[in-house]
Amino acid sequence: MLKNIGEKIVASVPLRWQNTARQFLKFGVTGTIGAIVDFGTYNLLVRGMGFTAMYVVSGQQIIVANNVSVLLAIVSNFILNKYWTFRDKSEKVMRQWTAYFVLNFITWVLNQLLVSYFAFRVVFIENAAGDQKDNVAKVLAIGIILFLNFLGSKFLIFKRQPVPAKVEKVGPTTPIG
Repeated sequence: MLKNIGEKIVASVPLRWQNTARQFLKFGVTGTIGAIVDFGTYNLLVRGMGFTAMYVVSGQQIIVANNVSVLLAIVSNFILNKYWTFRDKSEKVMRQWTAYFVLNFITWVLNQLLVSYFAFRVVFIENAAGDQKDNVAKVLAIGIILFLNFLGSKFLIFKRQPVPAKVEKVGPTTPIG
């Protein structure tokens, strides 16, 4: 059923963008799996094990458990994006992992700052979400970072290499005359 809905969405996009639309939907599924890994790990650490350690960077409180959970999500997302979302067959896995990690390190830092900002500085979120303000902050941060990660993954990490043009072999020619 979900596949049919996805294909209907893709079919509504102009033909030249359908592959990108399909990849974006798969990226969303991969991201959902990554979010389950992220939220599951985070809540297991914080609420299940009582791991509430924090540190401060430039006056921002950073939640250590969020660092751990996001890192595990990055690893699972790399594997799913490489082999399922973008169906990348490149054997340059270490180069891609390094580039993916750099991209995701940048968005991870952004994620940490956004989660901290939303959880500790946006009074509305604290008032509306109470003791779940950290999870609400994570949802907002992920929503913002989603598009940056997709574009970076598609156009920088897993971009398809152009297929070399076929060169026809020309046999010996007979001189005219």
